[in-house]
Amino acid sequence: MYISKRILCSKNDSKLTDIQVMERYAQYFNANFWVSFSGCPSITMTQVNGSGVIPNLDIKTNTIDIDFGCYIESTELPAFPSGPTKLTCVALRDEKFGRIRIGKKCVLQGTSICSYNLVDIGDRVIFGPNVVIMDCSGHAIERRGDSDEWERLKISPVYIGDDAWLGYGVIVLPGVSIGKRSVIGAGSVVSKDIPDDCVAVGNPCIVKRLLIQ
Repeated sequence: MYISKRILCSKNDSKLTDIQVMERYAQYFNANFWVSFSGCPSITMTQVNGSGVIPNLDIKTNTIDIDFGCYIESTELPAFPSGPTKLTCVALRDEKFGRIRIGKKCVLQGTSICSYNLVDIGDRVIFGPNVVIMDCSGHAIERRGDSDEWERLKISPVYIGDDAWLGYGVIVLPGVSIGKRSVIGAGSVVSKDIPDDCVAVGNPCIVKRLLIQ
């Protein structure tokens, strides 16, 4: 069973001004008012196979933490195809929700992040449009729908270092760490750790060359 509480909905709340989006966000999460929203993102808290009751969220929590100077793009205005940024925190049964931490001066453009545990993004990270980040497989590969499926999910935190740059359509899989200042080429699927100061590309994403600092 999936029970969701939509904090912000890119469709239903599309008429909110950028300031109203920030005010709604600040009702639920630790807010830094030097964050800039362009358009309305989708922010959702989802409980999986739990009691069927979402805990009271009318208090400030650190489930989602966006630091100062970040730019969150959720319109179709960028030069390349893009859509609303989507931030989703998931709790299995009645456990704590996954956390999303976004450091200082990051740029998100139609970025989708789903956290069952932790997605930790450093400072000054740039995401090209339509990047996807997940710290959980979402479903078991075998025996989907069995009563113990949720216990067999593979959940592992994702870490993205300061000044990394992820190109258009990159997919970051559970358990991955991307090093500081590294550049991930468009369309890459990152399934293993990427060290600091390198250019990495492909599916699977591999290091192509080192960057000279």
